[in-house]
Amino acid sequence: MKQSLILWSSALFLTFISGYIRSGISEYYPVTGTIGIDEKKVSYRFEKKFNDKGNYTFIIRTDTPDIEAVVKWKQDTEKDWKVIEMTNEQTALTADIPRLDAGGTILYFAEIIKDNKKYIVPDKPVALLFQGSVPGMISFLGSFALFGGLLFSFRTGLEFFNENQKIKKLTLFTAVFFFVYTIAVTPLRKSYELNAINKTVVPITSLFDTQSILILLTWIAAMVVVFKLKNPKPAVMFFAVFTTLVFLFT
Repeated sequence: MKQSLILWSSALFLTFISGYIRSGISEYYPVTGTIGIDEKKVSYRFEKKFNDKGNYTFIIRTDTPDIEAVVKWKQDTEKDWKVIEMTNEQTALTADIPRLDAGGTILYFAEIIKDNKKYIVPDKPVALLFQGSVPGMISFLGSFALFGGLLFSFRTGLEFFNENQKIKKLTLFTAVFFFVYTIAVTPLRKSYELNAINKTVVPITSLFDTQSILILLTWIAAMVVVFKLKNPKPAVMFFAVFTTLVFLFT
């Protein structure tokens, strides 16, 4: 009982750490920063992906109320920058950038003005991808299936250190979670992101991604190996490590 609790706690910890690292190294991780103007902080956050309804509201937070700012943006196929004057709300400056169709991309940056001095943030324009709005339940099911699969993946790999093996059962649960994530949830989520629901037929190649397919195939292979080998412990440890690498770097 004590050993099982330790292994499950370790698997939960590894799942949390993996999720944290993945969010930090994602290509869509926002560009954030803080600059000082007259010894006051001005903080910004440039999103790289937007899938809420309505326009994208860009916000700069500031400790000094007497500053001005504009946002400059353009689609990546355009030459001229469009300029939006930001609204000063004392502790923040805001501007609404018009939403594009799903799949549309813009480049944008901000110019902050104080006492005729201009500050450009960030150092280079940020690319923002617009996607269709995904219902909260679909997002929840996607996260539940993915991280549930990761949890069981780690737990299966940690069975390497357990004397009373439950590898077959754990491998089966892992495969089921990743099957649901890849075959059921991912195509539905991507259909919403492409704003294709009840509008168009999406090519099947656009409904899946490399990460989910690789992980599912990994655990299908794991099922075959586990039921054939007398001692599958080293094999499931390999599959767990490989799954982690795919999750982090694809």
